[in-house]
Amino acid sequence: MKILFLFFIILVILQWFFKMKQTKVLHTHYNKFLETGNVLVERKKGIFSGAIIMLQLDKEANIKDCLLMSGATFFSSWDNCEELINENLLSINVENFNSYKKPVRKVITKAVESYQKSKDKEKELQEKPV
Repeated sequence: MKILFLFFIILVILQWFFKMKQTKVLHTHYNKFLETGNVLVERKKGIFSGAIIMLQLDKEANIKDCLLMSGATFFSSWDNCEELINENLLSINVENFNSYKKPVRKVITKAVESYQKSKDKEKELQEKPV
Protein backbone atom coordinates (compact mmCIF):
# COMPACT_ATOMS: atom_id res chain seq x y z
CA MET A 1 0.00 0.00 0.00
CA LYS A 2 2.86 2.38 0.77
CA ILE A 3 4.38 1.73 -2.64
CA LEU A 4 1.08 2.54 -4.37
CA PHE A 5 0.78 5.77 -2.37
CA LEU A 6 4.38 6.73 -3.19
CA PHE A 7 3.77 6.00 -6.88
CA PHE A 8 0.67 8.22 -6.82
CA ILE A 9 2.59 11.07 -5.16
CA ILE A 10 5.37 10.81 -7.76
CA LEU A 11 2.82 11.00 -10.58
CA VAL A 12 1.21 14.09 -9.07
CA ILE A 13 4.59 15.79 -8.71
CA LEU A 14 5.51 14.94 -12.31
CA GLN A 15 2.23 16.33 -13.58
CA TRP A 16 2.72 19.52 -11.58
CA PHE A 17 6.28 19.92 -12.91
CA PHE A 18 5.28 19.52 -16.56
CA LYS A 19 2.25 21.82 -16.20
CA MET A 20 4.50 24.49 -14.71
CA LYS A 21 6.90 24.02 -17.62
CA GLN A 22 4.02 24.44 -20.12
CA THR A 23 2.87 27.58 -18.33
CA LYS A 24 6.37 29.06 -18.39
CA VAL A 25 6.61 28.48 -22.14
CA LEU A 26 3.14 30.05 -22.57
CA HIS A 27 4.19 33.21 -20.73
CA THR A 28 7.45 33.42 -22.66
CA HIS A 29 5.68 33.27 -26.03
CA TYR A 30 2.91 35.60 -24.81
CA ASN A 31 5.39 38.27 -23.77
CA LYS A 32 7.29 37.93 -27.07
CA PHE A 33 4.05 38.27 -29.05
CA LEU A 34 2.94 41.24 -26.96
CA GLU A 35 6.10 43.18 -27.76
CA THR A 36 5.28 43.41 -31.47
CA GLY A 37 1.48 43.42 -31.69
CA ASN A 38 -1.86 42.50 -30.20
CA VAL A 39 -2.30 39.01 -28.78
CA LEU A 40 -5.40 36.86 -28.73
CA VAL A 41 -5.41 33.72 -26.59
CA GLU A 42 -8.35 31.32 -26.59
CA ARG A 43 -8.90 27.88 -25.16
CA LYS A 44 -11.46 25.17 -25.67
CA LYS A 45 -11.86 22.49 -23.07
CA GLY A 46 -13.16 19.11 -24.05
CA ILE A 47 -14.05 15.95 -22.23
CA PHE A 48 -10.98 14.06 -23.44
CA SER A 49 -8.92 16.66 -25.24
CA GLY A 50 -8.64 20.43 -25.44
CA ALA A 51 -6.82 23.12 -27.36
CA ILE A 52 -5.24 26.52 -26.75
CA ILE A 53 -4.39 28.95 -29.53
CA MET A 54 -2.29 32.09 -29.29
CA LEU A 55 -2.46 34.57 -32.17
CA GLN A 56 -0.35 37.64 -32.78
CA LEU A 57 -2.42 40.18 -34.71
CA ASP A 58 -1.77 43.50 -36.38
CA LYS A 59 -4.24 46.42 -36.57
CA GLU A 60 -6.16 44.91 -39.51
CA ALA A 61 -6.56 41.50 -37.78
CA ASN A 62 -3.94 39.80 -39.95
CA ILE A 63 -2.28 36.90 -38.17
CA LYS A 64 1.46 37.53 -37.89
CA ASP A 65 2.30 34.50 -35.76
CA CYS A 66 0.38 31.61 -34.32
CA LEU A 67 1.01 28.94 -31.69
CA LEU A 68 -1.25 26.02 -30.95
CA MET A 69 -1.32 23.40 -28.23
CA SER A 70 -3.78 20.55 -28.36
CA GLY A 71 -4.02 17.33 -26.45
CA ALA A 72 -5.11 15.84 -23.19
CA THR A 73 -1.97 15.54 -21.12
CA PHE A 74 1.02 17.49 -19.96
CA PHE A 75 3.01 15.91 -22.79
CA SER A 76 1.38 18.32 -25.26
CA SER A 77 3.66 20.97 -26.66
CA TRP A 78 3.31 24.25 -28.52
CA ASP A 79 3.33 23.99 -32.31
CA ASN A 80 3.40 26.66 -35.00
CA CYS A 81 0.29 26.68 -37.16
CA GLU A 82 1.73 27.81 -40.46
CA GLU A 83 -1.63 27.53 -42.27
CA LEU A 84 -3.02 30.50 -40.32
CA ILE A 85 -0.05 32.86 -40.63
CA ASN A 86 -0.70 35.79 -43.03
CA GLU A 87 -4.45 35.05 -43.02
CA ASN A 88 -6.98 37.63 -41.90
CA LEU A 89 -8.70 36.47 -38.73
CA LEU A 90 -12.05 37.87 -39.80
CA SER A 91 -12.02 36.06 -43.14
CA ILE A 92 -11.01 32.63 -41.86
CA ASN A 93 -13.30 29.82 -42.88
CA VAL A 94 -12.84 26.98 -40.39
CA GLU A 95 -13.94 24.37 -42.94
CA ASN A 96 -10.67 25.06 -44.78
CA PHE A 97 -8.79 23.55 -41.86
CA ASN A 98 -10.11 20.00 -41.96
CA SER A 99 -6.60 18.70 -41.35
CA TYR A 100 -6.93 19.91 -37.75
CA LYS A 101 -8.73 17.92 -35.09
CA LYS A 102 -12.16 18.97 -33.88
CA PRO A 103 -10.98 20.78 -30.68
CA VAL A 104 -8.56 22.86 -32.76
CA ARG A 105 -11.26 23.87 -35.25
CA LYS A 106 -13.50 24.83 -32.32
CA VAL A 107 -10.82 26.98 -30.68
CA ILE A 108 -10.17 28.78 -33.99
CA THR A 109 -13.89 29.49 -34.29
CA LYS A 110 -13.96 30.71 -30.69
CA ALA A 111 -11.00 33.04 -31.37
CA VAL A 112 -12.74 34.56 -34.40
CA GLU A 113 -15.95 35.11 -32.41
CA SER A 114 -14.05 36.62 -29.49
CA TYR A 115 -12.23 39.06 -31.75
CA GLN A 116 -15.46 40.10 -33.46
CA LYS A 117 -17.14 40.72 -30.08
CA SER A 118 -14.23 42.85 -28.89
CA LYS A 119 -14.34 44.93 -32.08
CA ASP A 120 -18.11 45.39 -31.74
CA LYS A 121 -17.71 46.60 -28.15
CA GLU A 122 -14.92 48.93 -29.19
CA LYS A 123 -17.11 50.38 -31.92
CA GLU A 124 -19.99 50.85 -29.43
CA LEU A 125 -17.76 52.73 -27.03
CA GLN A 126 -16.53 55.05 -29.79
CA GLU A 127 -20.09 55.85 -30.86
CA LYS A 128 -21.33 56.72 -27.35
CA PRO A 129 -21.16 60.40 -26.49
CA VAL A 130 -19.22 61.20 -23.36
